[in-house]
Amino acid sequence: MLREEKSRAQIDHRKNVKRKVCQFVVGFSALVSLGCLVDCETAFAKGNASRSQASVAGVVRDAAGTPQIGIIVELLRGDSTLAARVFTDRKGSYSIASVLPGQYALKAMGSSFIPTLKQNLRIRSNTVVDLTLNSLYDLMQWVPQPQRPRNQTEDDWAWTLRSAQSRPLLRWLEDGSPVMVWDGEAETRRGHSSSHRAQVVASSGNARFGAARQNLSLAMVQDESSLRRVAMGANISPQEAGMADLMLGFRQEMAGSGLGSSSVQTLAAVMMNPALNAGSQQGLESATLRTWERLQLLNTLEAEAGSDQVLARAGSGREIMAALPFASLTLHRGPNALEYRVASSRPAESDASESMAEAWLPMLSVRNGELQLEHGLHQEVGWSTDAGPAELQLVIYGDTIENPVIEGAGRLSSSEESGGWMLVDRSNGLLRAAGPGYSTAGMLASFESRLPGHNRVKLSYASGDALVMDASQKPESVAVILKRVRSHRAQMYSIALSGTAEGIGTRWRASYRSQPAGTVTEVASFAVDASEPYLNVYIRQPIRLNRQGPGGLEGQIDVRNLLAEGYQPFITSDGSRLYFAQAQRCVRGGLAFTF
Repeated sequence: MLREEKSRAQIDHRKNVKRKVCQFVVGFSALVSLGCLVDCETAFAKGNASRSQASVAGVVRDAAGTPQIGIIVELLRGDSTLAARVFTDRKGSYSIASVLPGQYALKAMGSSFIPTLKQNLRIRSNTVVDLTLNSLYDLMQWVPQPQRPRNQTEDDWAWTLRSAQSRPLLRWLEDGSPVMVWDGEAETRRGHSSSHRAQVVASSGNARFGAARQNLSLAMVQDESSLRRVAMGANISPQEAGMADLMLGFRQEMAGSGLGSSSVQTLAAVMMNPALNAGSQQGLESATLRTWERLQLLNTLEAEAGSDQVLARAGSGREIMAALPFASLTLHRGPNALEYRVASSRPAESDASESMAEAWLPMLSVRNGELQLEHGLHQEVGWSTDAGPAELQLVIYGDTIENPVIEGAGRLSSSEESGGWMLVDRSNGLLRAAGPGYSTAGMLASFESRLPGHNRVKLSYASGDALVMDASQKPESVAVILKRVRSHRAQMYSIALSGTAEGIGTRWRASYRSQPAGTVTEVASFAVDASEPYLNVYIRQPIRLNRQGPGGLEGQIDVRNLLAEGYQPFITSDGSRLYFAQAQRCVRGGLAFTF
């Protein structure tokens, strides 16, 4: 009995040992299998990660191109979550590695700088993206003057400048912080097809001041893309050697967004005229470099600012160098707009296209044998509204004007000319003198409405001071005549009609502006898009040689002060006759060849 129980215990012991050995073998096998699986999965993940890694690196600089140290650079995913954050080193460089390929945004932040955000970036292996940080001063160092609004019926070749793809756009994030935004997709627009246009105009007739009776003008425009334009113009006189006006302009527009747009413009104009005399100095050279920038935010606020750098010299005499800034700020609310504008100069009066240098050159005259530059300070607050087919405008302004230009006609004797009181254009007998400075305040109101067809009418009224010269038949020297010039309160009324004749395509504009007798400068001379004095007619008639493309001929007729109104006659002490007026009568016609 005892032997049987012992034998049964031994059998149970052997079974327990076998069961434990089997459990150990099974557990060890499972552990080995799991370890192999983990090793395989880890190896696969490492191999897959090595195949999907991307990186981005670059340099952060300021607007002057100086690398910036310690700038925070953040890589943001499409949902604006943070993917990585690094700092720039002493060379301004940053590097972000081991990120998944895809579309990201890069944001750079530093003290005293506006944060920069570059969007829509496709990050792949070894991507290079450089960033530029701008301060608020960099953004607003060009401040705005609005360009004169031009009617749709005016010359197609009128030069207009707008904007900057190469400059960032100021936007506000949801937390209210500003950021300079660059759209990465804008770089792909460089391949945009370009277009070229050119026009040659041959004209003759009565000469304007500084222009000959026969002129050959060339205007060329090249659209390198939908955002970039280069334009240039030249005006020469075949009969006057050395007489030329040259203009070169550049504009670049930034791709806009729902929050606004930005633009930058540069224009250079040069005039060389050996027929102009200032006292004992013969020949006049003048140049203007205009730079200005426009910024529009949230479709309601528009700012524009810039400056004219002016240089002029008569013969070998003293040079005039001046910086003439201008600026404006406009707030739009539905059909209404409120604007503040400040300026220190007005462009030369010209019925030529704004693609010509003449429209941008400074207003110059002479006093005591020295060149004088017309300049001053103009400030205005204006309100306008677009009420359906009609547009209303009301402006309150204040002006302080130094060396206002007075224009006249006549032939001076050599003694009077050498006195240095007039800038003399010997080619056509036109004269310019510097009047006394004065200050004034006034108002300007206008009403413009569409008429049946493609026609418009504009009525204007203005009040303010202007210079007055009372006509006299008593012989006096030029110096005495000019010393009697004074400022006087006056009013201005004008009407302008413009349109396009259906069927034949004739574009026309006729205007009449009236002021009291004796006034030789305009009331509200800084007014934007004002009619020229007295009766003026401009006609553009297309002459189609073929029906394909824009090429062809165009007949042009420009008539200024058709009725020869406003002249104030004077007799100088040596018997010469002079006639001063706001505008000299000028009749010109010609043909334009468009390519």
